[in-house]
Amino acid sequence: MRRRLAWPAPLRLGMMLLALLLGLTTPAAAQPAWSRIYGVQPDGTAAIPVPPGPLHYQVEPLEGGPPLRPFAPAEPNGTVRAPLGGWYRLLQRDRAGAISQVGHRFAVGYLIVITGQSQADALFFNGAPDAGAFRATAEDPVAPPVHAVLYDCIGRPGCGPDGTHWGQAEENYGARILLAELSWRLNRAPVALAGAAWGGATVAQLADARGPAGRRLRRVVHAAAPASAALVLAHGTTDAFLGTPPAEYIAGLGVVVAALRAGSAPGMPVLQTPLGPLDGRYRILGSAQLAAWLAPEGRDALLARLGLSRTAPLGRDAAIDASAIRDAQADAARQFRLASGGDLSRLAPGADGVHWSRDGVRYTAHEVAEAIVSALRP
Repeated sequence: MRRRLAWPAPLRLGMMLLALLLGLTTPAAAQPAWSRIYGVQPDGTAAIPVPPGPLHYQVEPLEGGPPLRPFAPAEPNGTVRAPLGGWYRLLQRDRAGAISQVGHRFAVGYLIVITGQSQADALFFNGAPDAGAFRATAEDPVAPPVHAVLYDCIGRPGCGPDGTHWGQAEENYGARILLAELSWRLNRAPVALAGAAWGGATVAQLADARGPAGRRLRRVVHAAAPASAALVLAHGTTDAFLGTPPAEYIAGLGVVVAALRAGSAPGMPVLQTPLGPLDGRYRILGSAQLAAWLAPEGRDALLARLGLSRTAPLGRDAAIDASAIRDAQADAARQFRLASGGDLSRLAPGADGVHWSRDGVRYTAHEVAEAIVSALRP
């Protein structure tokens, strides 16, 4: 879930049409894009696309030092190789000997595409704590010095021609803590997250290449390719509440997994974190808003443990359907060769019974980071 600015409808439509027109009529933005992280491949390098022509290219540390790739022609496929690390810069030299920088600073590291619904989408935003999108504070772990976050930005000012934007985690608590957990386990290597989730999206909506959720998924996958890994994070809440049949869920998830694997190197791991526990909405003195304010940790809150914050449990049908979705996810993991994305069975939802509290986000980041690193280094 994300909070959007309330632009007037005609202005929003005009901005979206302008972004689409720019994408069709303008050349690609300068590459490498600012702060882009290219996903490292099994040989320890990444291929950086370069402009065509009789030019020589050099990769060197941004802060100075010996070049990592001295001036030489590009590979026959129009790329140059850069090793794990960063920040780097890419230089080109023409026939006359003139040297100039190509694009902006970049790095080579571990790039993880994350899809799902609001629990996953909330990692990339802040300002909506009721949906698990928290603002980071000075006491929270800082993002690694070399990191990036790939956002979908279609229709917003400054958006790239492909509808995406490379930026930093900044105040987004979820992204920051997951990046910190990953970097610590990956020996401080550059790390990046690509946000391909959509709040409230069913598996059918993520699978549909024509709808907004499916278009975002494919747009981000294309912009990130080739990624190091992809993760379907705690998806299934909406499908559980709608009673999606398990066979339909598995079929839709197969389409989503195929979209995640499109354009990536063979063998890229795709992980799945199953749907976590769901509770009813907590209330204090009959007020859900009061519970969200005084007991945001849900069943883990002190007031809940003292019996002062109460919830009506999920209805029997909802509990059965949630269990059916988890069983379908287990079947899909075997069928589509999905690696484990961690275990959220011990996670307590926040006060609304669905989204995560700050402690829940921290717990999830720990579980997910361990699973991703395990998949990357079998």
